[in-house]
Amino acid sequence: AIVLTGKVSDAAKLDEAMRLATAYGDGKRVVNLLRVTAPQQVMLEVKIAEVSKTLLDKFGIDFARMFTSADGLTSKVISGIFGGAPALFGKFGQNFSAAAVNGSIDAGVSGGNAAARAAMATGGRSATLFGIDAQKKDGLVRVLAEPNIMAISGQSASFLSGGKIFIPVAQTREGGAATITLEEKEFGVGLKFSPTVLDGTRVNLKLVSEVSELSQTGSPFTTVGGVTSVLPSISTRRIDTTVQLNDGQSFAVAGLIRNNVTETLSRFPGLGDIPVLGMLFRSTEFQKDQTELIFIITPRLIKPITDPIALPTDNHVEPSRADVILMGKAEGKPSAGIESAPTK
Repeated sequence: AIVLTGKVSDAAKLDEAMRLATAYGDGKRVVNLLRVTAPQQVMLEVKIAEVSKTLLDKFGIDFARMFTSADGLTSKVISGIFGGAPALFGKFGQNFSAAAVNGSIDAGVSGGNAAARAAMATGGRSATLFGIDAQKKDGLVRVLAEPNIMAISGQSASFLSGGKIFIPVAQTREGGAATITLEEKEFGVGLKFSPTVLDGTRVNLKLVSEVSELSQTGSPFTTVGGVTSVLPSISTRRIDTTVQLNDGQSFAVAGLIRNNVTETLSRFPGLGDIPVLGMLFRSTEFQKDQTELIFIITPRLIKPITDPIALPTDNHVEPSRADVILMGKAEGKPSAGIESAPTK
């Protein structure tokens, strides 16, 4: 038998010694008595940077010519240029609120038109209602997350800074009875990785990182009692990869550039094609979304330190009641020899 004794710096060297002993042992049994010195610890720094820009520009003109017949019924001549289904006889379209059959008018777009109501209160009168839909919006969202996590070589570690939501899910039991259960969903900044120190300062990394947040849009559903609710949706950016880097090296492991342009033109058939005057019968909407996203990782081989570790709360001093009530301060004055925490 071949007996291997001694110490090696990492698991990669131990495997190499075992392979050599097996290859040149001529079939002899290999007894492994090698010891791996203190396991190497790896800290992974992840930077997730995202910039999202949104531009919205829309303009439209809508109008309705209303009249009251002798019997008090009302009718719409033209309406529904920018949104809303055509109205039925005796009612207004979606852009204008519904009127009673006997004829009082509430122009919802213009915020309540008293003159139009007065004109339509008597049979045979008419009124013209105008609505302008104009909006310009610029939006900018910047996300910078820097989660750091440490693990022993060969082990896994995970990190999550965020929250949990519970989504109802329908389940069918035996016999056809339906029940509702809650399914747990996590969101926030999450990181999971498994480092392996190969040789010297080279590190093999299996990495899963994501940034997720609750979206403003969701999926509507109707409960058994007829109540309509909205299930929240989660917007997620995630990477799942394996890389090898040296100690202190940084590498962009994932990135995204997205440019979405949406342009919508709605017009009344025929009238909307007339030069110049056709703008009174058209509605335009332009939306542009730009997103840039990048994931950067940096592994570092570290050793425990013996010096005291400074904490963010070390320099915080609780304020006295006089400081809070009279001076409106949320932090007290530090004692002599203690530097106050930096403020912005």
